[in-house]
Amino acid sequence: MNGPIPPDEIDRLNSICERGAWTGRQAALPTPIKLKTLAEFCREYVALAYAVEPIVRTSSLYTLTARTGHGKTAFLVAGTLAIATGRPDILGLEVTRGRVAFLTFENPDDVRMRFMIAAYALNVDLEEICGDIVILDARFKPEEVLAALVKDAETSPFTFVVIDTLAAFFDGDDPNDAKQGGEFMRRLRPLTKIAGNPAVVVAAHPVKNAAEDNLLPYGSGAVLNEVDGNLTLWKGGEGVVTLGWQGKLRGLDFEPKPFRFELLSSPDLLDAKGRQFMLPVMRPTSIETAQEKQDQDNDLNRALLKTMRENPAGTQAEWAMAIGRAKGRVNDRLQKLKKLKLVEEALGKWRLTSKGQKEAENS
Repeated sequence: MNGPIPPDEIDRLNSICERGAWTGRQAALPTPIKLKTLAEFCREYVALAYAVEPIVRTSSLYTLTARTGHGKTAFLVAGTLAIATGRPDILGLEVTRGRVAFLTFENPDDVRMRFMIAAYALNVDLEEICGDIVILDARFKPEEVLAALVKDAETSPFTFVVIDTLAAFFDGDDPNDAKQGGEFMRRLRPLTKIAGNPAVVVAAHPVKNAAEDNLLPYGSGAVLNEVDGNLTLWKGGEGVVTLGWQGKLRGLDFEPKPFRFELLSSPDLLDAKGRQFMLPVMRPTSIETAQEKQDQDNDLNRALLKTMRENPAGTQAEWAMAIGRAKGRVNDRLQKLKKLKLVEEALGKWRLTSKGQKEAENS
């Protein structure tokens, strides 16, 4: 038969297939196409809704990619408390109050401590919101997690689901395999459709030693293909952390959002000898403040280069005293300046490079 199969012929052949008298052509039969008018199409618009405005949309799947120590867990803990309480001051952004499922697979003990310190620092009573945040700290298959959350959401819907981290949750044997990576992310997509249509954010690592412009989730590119956006965090000078995106973002763009780390403790969290200890809590800051901190950081770098030029045989302790910083902070700063090729280390001794000499002379 040439040309399209007439509708009455499709009906006749399907009827034969149903009776089991013919099987060879059933898979090739076209699905009836329903065309929509533009008006019908536009009437299907669903108003945009956000868990965190204007960044994290509900019913969407995101990765949050950052290097270790750049704030993934700190941001997700703060975001969880913000949504559970409905408080915009926690992130400096409007949020939709609702329930949160926090799935911690990589380091549950660390997450527990971070919640306790953040709650104390932010004046959040965990007992008051105990029903608004549920925790899963044991690893299961995505389908098993989905079934548990679907059941839990029957009585109280979710607004936000956190997965910490992709590497710890992945149940394949090769994260670089495109088929495995893409299929795993597709298995997470149904989490966005449970009652409440939550936003789902999956913390992810980039490649080792990733630069600021290469914050894509480690593994197959198929992971990025399956998400609605890849949010990123990058820690710059003086503890300023910038939230942005790279690689993919479905929906509206947003201006990068600066945050800062505050090292804080809680009287409810003690070590075995009864001592308090400190962990970073993420707090919002302004672009102006972030720029001021960056300027201060650049000034300290220049001061260190100038000090090294004036006292090339000095020790790190002497250089630290000269710029008013602790010795450990100077070592951290030297490591960063090394990446900029302004200093180098040889036989345990730091010295300026030719590039560093020129920068010091102009300081």
